[in-house]
Amino acid sequence: MRLALHPKNPETRLVQRVLEVFEKGGVVVYPTDSGYSLGCDALNKSGVNRLYHLKRAMKKYFMALMVRDFSVVTDFAKVDNAAYRYMKKLVPGPYTFILPATVRGRKILDVKRAEVGVRMPDSPFTNALFKLKPDFILLTTAAKIHEDESFSDPDEIDAVFGHEVDLLVDMGPVPVNPTTILSLVSGEPQVIREGTGPVP
Repeated sequence: MRLALHPKNPETRLVQRVLEVFEKGGVVVYPTDSGYSLGCDALNKSGVNRLYHLKRAMKKYFMALMVRDFSVVTDFAKVDNAAYRYMKKLVPGPYTFILPATVRGRKILDVKRAEVGVRMPDSPFTNALFKLKPDFILLTTAAKIHEDESFSDPDEIDAVFGHEVDLLVDMGPVPVNPTTILSLVSGEPQVIREGTGPVP
């Protein structure tokens, strides 16, 4: 299914429909401040498994938790005071923070890694989504299933993902602007990848 939303002011009733798809375990393609992303409800086991299955063709893929407020990720990640103060200066925006994962977080996400990524984007769609449900937690990754792919146009995305996902949120072309990835695992910020967000 493909759902067209206003690119700057997405209609609340349509965003509610997207939220309902997420809550039923659906996998959705949607726009963020770094381009189109693939995601699901992080607390829905069926959705998480389907998202992992979609990305299986990639040897390396990165997923992150997308939230409105970092206080809701404490079940998944350890956020000490220094990390919290550092992140608050940069969000919302095009950053992914790598944090130590909690035992429960690894169990919920079904991963063995000791870290988890966290995102707090600033985009019309995600802002509207979190306005409807501030405590919602998405598991998110770039909208591609092969290493060499990069999509900014909804028509191209629909051709590739239309039969693989439950919904494509079409808000027009969105440029691919990778996030800046910052690790806060060691206590001192480390730049893993320079992206759109300026490095502090």
